[in-house]
Amino acid sequence: MSLEKLDILNVEQVSKDWLKAKLGVISASNIGNVLAKKGTATREGYMMELIAQIATGEMPELSAKSLEWGKDNEAMSRSAYEMLTSCDVEEVGFIYGNDRRYGVSPDGIIKGECKAVELKNPWNSKVHAEFLALDKIKPEYVYQVQFGMFVTGFEYWDFASYDPRFRKNQLKVLTLKRDLALMDRFENEVGAFILEMDIFLKRMNIVFGEQFE
Repeated sequence: MSLEKLDILNVEQVSKDWLKAKLGVISASNIGNVLAKKGTATREGYMMELIAQIATGEMPELSAKSLEWGKDNEAMSRSAYEMLTSCDVEEVGFIYGNDRRYGVSPDGIIKGECKAVELKNPWNSKVHAEFLALDKIKPEYVYQVQFGMFVTGFEYWDFASYDPRFRKNQLKVLTLKRDLALMDRFENEVGAFILEMDIFLKRMNIVFGEQFE
Protein backbone atom coordinates (compact mmCIF):
# COMPACT_ATOMS: atom_id res chain seq x y z
CA MET A 1 0.00 0.00 0.00
CA SER A 2 1.33 3.47 -0.86
CA LEU A 3 1.59 6.06 1.90
CA GLU A 4 -0.70 8.39 -0.04
CA LYS A 5 -3.59 5.99 0.48
CA LEU A 6 -3.18 5.84 4.25
CA ASP A 7 -5.45 7.86 6.53
CA ILE A 8 -2.66 9.55 8.51
CA LEU A 9 -3.28 12.11 11.21
CA ASN A 10 -0.11 14.17 11.55
CA VAL A 11 -0.20 15.39 15.12
CA GLU A 12 2.30 14.97 17.90
CA GLN A 13 1.86 11.71 19.77
CA VAL A 14 0.52 12.04 23.33
CA SER A 15 -0.69 15.58 22.52
CA LYS A 16 -4.28 16.64 23.22
CA ASP A 17 -5.17 16.29 19.53
CA TRP A 18 -3.65 12.80 19.43
CA LEU A 19 -5.56 11.69 22.51
CA LYS A 20 -8.81 13.07 21.11
CA ALA A 21 -8.23 11.29 17.79
CA LYS A 22 -7.93 7.95 19.62
CA LEU A 23 -11.11 8.25 21.69
CA GLY A 24 -13.13 5.05 21.32
CA VAL A 25 -10.78 3.76 18.63
CA ILE A 26 -9.25 0.28 18.87
CA SER A 27 -5.49 0.76 19.12
CA ALA A 28 -2.69 -1.57 18.09
CA SER A 29 -1.27 -1.55 21.61
CA ASN A 30 -4.57 -2.98 22.89
CA ILE A 31 -5.38 -5.41 20.09
CA GLY A 32 -4.59 -8.33 22.39
CA ASN A 33 -7.64 -7.35 24.46
CA VAL A 34 -9.82 -7.61 21.34
CA LEU A 35 -8.43 -11.07 20.60
CA ALA A 36 -9.19 -12.31 24.11
CA LYS A 37 -11.95 -14.90 24.45
CA LYS A 38 -15.47 -13.51 24.26
CA GLY A 39 -17.00 -13.03 27.68
CA THR A 40 -13.70 -12.53 29.48
CA ALA A 41 -13.02 -9.52 31.68
CA THR A 42 -10.10 -8.60 29.43
CA ARG A 43 -12.20 -8.27 26.27
CA GLU A 44 -15.32 -6.82 27.89
CA GLY A 45 -13.32 -4.44 30.05
CA TYR A 46 -11.56 -2.98 27.03
CA MET A 47 -14.85 -2.64 25.16
CA MET A 48 -16.43 -0.76 28.06
CA GLU A 49 -13.35 1.44 28.30
CA LEU A 50 -13.78 2.46 24.66
CA ILE A 51 -17.51 3.03 25.15
CA ALA A 52 -16.78 5.25 28.15
CA GLN A 53 -14.36 7.29 26.04
CA ILE A 54 -17.05 7.82 23.40
CA ALA A 55 -19.65 8.73 26.03
CA THR A 56 -17.45 11.21 27.91
CA GLY A 57 -15.12 12.48 25.21
CA GLU A 58 -12.28 11.97 27.67
CA MET A 59 -9.22 9.75 27.76
CA PRO A 60 -8.12 8.48 31.20
CA GLU A 61 -4.69 9.75 32.20
CA LEU A 62 -1.89 7.21 32.39
CA SER A 63 1.13 7.85 34.53
CA ALA A 64 3.79 5.33 35.48
CA LYS A 65 7.56 5.15 35.74
CA SER A 66 7.72 2.72 32.81
CA LEU A 67 5.74 5.09 30.58
CA GLU A 68 7.91 8.05 31.56
CA TRP A 69 11.05 6.00 30.90
CA GLY A 70 9.83 5.10 27.43
CA LYS A 71 8.92 8.69 26.65
CA ASP A 72 12.25 10.03 27.90
CA ASN A 73 14.24 7.59 25.78
CA GLU A 74 12.15 7.57 22.60
CA ALA A 75 14.18 10.19 20.74
CA MET A 76 17.47 8.49 21.59
CA SER A 77 16.18 5.10 20.52
CA ARG A 78 14.94 6.54 17.22
CA SER A 79 18.34 8.13 16.54
CA ALA A 80 20.11 4.88 17.40
CA TYR A 81 17.80 3.00 15.05
CA GLU A 82 18.47 5.43 12.21
CA MET A 83 22.21 5.11 12.74
CA LEU A 84 22.16 1.31 12.85
CA THR A 85 19.88 0.81 9.85
CA SER A 86 20.93 3.86 7.79
CA CYS A 87 17.22 4.65 7.44
CA ASP A 88 15.41 7.94 7.81
CA VAL A 89 12.42 7.74 10.11
CA GLU A 90 9.38 9.95 9.59
CA GLU A 91 7.32 10.55 12.71
CA VAL A 92 3.54 10.36 12.37
CA GLY A 93 0.70 10.76 14.82
CA PHE A 94 -1.96 8.13 14.16
CA ILE A 95 -2.92 5.99 11.19
CA TYR A 96 -6.60 5.03 10.96
CA GLY A 97 -7.99 1.85 9.50
CA ASN A 98 -11.38 1.50 7.79
CA ASP A 99 -14.09 3.86 9.08
CA ARG A 100 -11.67 5.15 11.72
CA ARG A 101 -12.75 2.42 14.14
CA TYR A 102 -9.19 1.20 14.68
CA GLY A 103 -5.66 2.37 14.09
CA VAL A 104 -1.99 2.39 14.99
CA SER A 105 0.56 4.92 16.24
CA PRO A 106 3.88 3.70 14.81
CA ASP A 107 7.08 5.07 16.28
CA GLY A 108 8.01 5.98 12.73
CA ILE A 109 7.57 5.20 9.06
CA ILE A 110 10.71 4.41 7.08
CA LYS A 111 11.10 7.02 4.35
CA GLY A 112 11.12 5.55 0.87
CA GLU A 113 9.75 2.20 2.07
CA CYS A 114 6.37 0.76 2.97
CA LYS A 115 7.65 -0.26 6.38
CA ALA A 116 7.44 1.11 9.90
CA VAL A 117 9.23 0.63 13.20
CA GLU A 118 8.11 -0.10 16.75
CA LEU A 119 10.67 1.15 19.29
CA LYS A 120 10.51 -0.28 22.79
CA ASN A 121 12.44 1.17 25.72
CA PRO A 122 11.86 -1.42 28.46
CA TRP A 123 11.85 -0.20 32.04
CA ASN A 124 13.09 -3.63 33.17
CA SER A 125 16.49 -4.42 31.65
CA LYS A 126 15.68 -8.13 31.90
CA VAL A 127 13.24 -7.67 28.99
CA HIS A 128 16.01 -6.20 26.82
CA ALA A 129 18.37 -9.03 27.82
CA GLU A 130 15.80 -11.64 26.80
CA PHE A 131 15.39 -9.95 23.43
CA LEU A 132 19.16 -9.82 22.89
CA ALA A 133 19.84 -13.40 23.93
CA LEU A 134 16.66 -15.22 22.92
CA ASP A 135 14.97 -13.01 20.29
CA LYS A 136 12.09 -13.05 22.76
CA ILE A 137 9.27 -10.60 22.01
CA LYS A 138 6.26 -10.33 24.29
CA PRO A 139 3.13 -11.77 22.61
CA GLU A 140 1.29 -8.45 23.00
CA TYR A 141 4.09 -6.71 21.11
CA VAL A 142 3.87 -9.25 18.29
CA TYR A 143 0.13 -8.57 18.05
CA GLN A 144 0.80 -4.84 18.12
CA VAL A 145 3.29 -4.98 15.25
CA GLN A 146 1.18 -7.38 13.19
CA PHE A 147 -1.89 -5.21 13.69
CA GLY A 148 0.16 -2.27 12.46
CA MET A 149 0.67 -4.21 9.24
CA PHE A 150 -3.05 -4.99 9.13
CA VAL A 151 -3.92 -1.29 9.38
CA THR A 152 -1.32 -0.05 6.91
CA GLY A 153 -1.05 -2.96 4.50
CA PHE A 154 2.72 -3.03 5.00
CA GLU A 155 4.52 -6.33 4.47
CA TYR A 156 7.27 -5.67 7.03
CA TRP A 157 7.66 -3.92 10.38
CA ASP A 158 10.84 -3.53 12.41
CA PHE A 159 10.72 -4.29 16.11
CA ALA A 160 13.51 -2.62 18.09
CA SER A 161 14.48 -2.69 21.74
CA TYR A 162 16.72 0.00 23.22
CA ASP A 163 18.29 0.16 26.67
CA PRO A 164 20.92 2.88 27.25
CA ARG A 165 21.96 1.22 30.52
CA PHE A 166 23.63 -1.63 28.62
CA ARG A 167 27.35 -1.05 28.06
CA LYS A 168 27.09 -3.01 24.80
CA ASN A 169 24.22 -3.90 22.49
CA GLN A 170 22.02 -1.02 23.55
CA LEU A 171 19.87 -1.53 20.46
CA LYS A 172 18.69 -4.62 18.63
CA VAL A 173 16.33 -4.77 15.64
CA LEU A 174 14.32 -7.66 14.21
CA THR A 175 12.18 -7.42 11.10
CA LEU A 176 8.78 -9.11 11.35
CA LYS A 177 6.94 -10.25 8.23
CA ARG A 178 3.21 -9.98 7.72
CA ASP A 179 1.44 -13.03 9.21
CA LEU A 180 -1.45 -13.91 6.90
CA ALA A 181 -3.17 -16.11 9.47
CA LEU A 182 -3.18 -13.23 11.95
CA MET A 183 -4.50 -10.88 9.27
CA ASP A 184 -7.52 -13.16 8.84
CA ARG A 185 -7.98 -13.34 12.59
CA PHE A 186 -7.86 -9.56 12.90
CA GLU A 187 -10.41 -9.21 10.11
CA ASN A 188 -12.86 -11.55 11.80
CA GLU A 189 -12.42 -10.67 15.46
CA VAL A 190 -12.09 -6.91 15.10
CA GLY A 191 -15.26 -6.90 12.99
CA ALA A 192 -17.13 -8.95 15.60
CA PHE A 193 -15.85 -6.69 18.38
CA ILE A 194 -17.06 -3.54 16.62
CA LEU A 195 -20.48 -5.05 15.91
CA GLU A 196 -20.93 -6.03 19.55
CA MET A 197 -19.69 -2.64 20.70
CA ASP A 198 -22.19 -0.87 18.46
CA ILE A 199 -25.05 -2.89 19.96
CA PHE A 200 -24.13 -1.54 23.40
CA LEU A 201 -23.72 1.98 22.05
CA LYS A 202 -27.17 1.86 20.45
CA ARG A 203 -28.66 0.58 23.71
CA MET A 204 -27.16 3.65 25.41
CA ASN A 205 -28.33 6.01 22.63
CA ILE A 206 -24.73 6.85 21.77
CA VAL A 207 -23.27 7.01 18.27
CA PHE A 208 -19.64 6.43 17.40
CA GLY A 209 -18.20 9.70 16.17
CA GLU A 210 -19.85 11.92 18.78
CA GLN A 211 -16.61 11.93 20.73
CA PHE A 212 -14.84 13.84 17.96
CA GLU A 213 -17.35 16.70 17.84
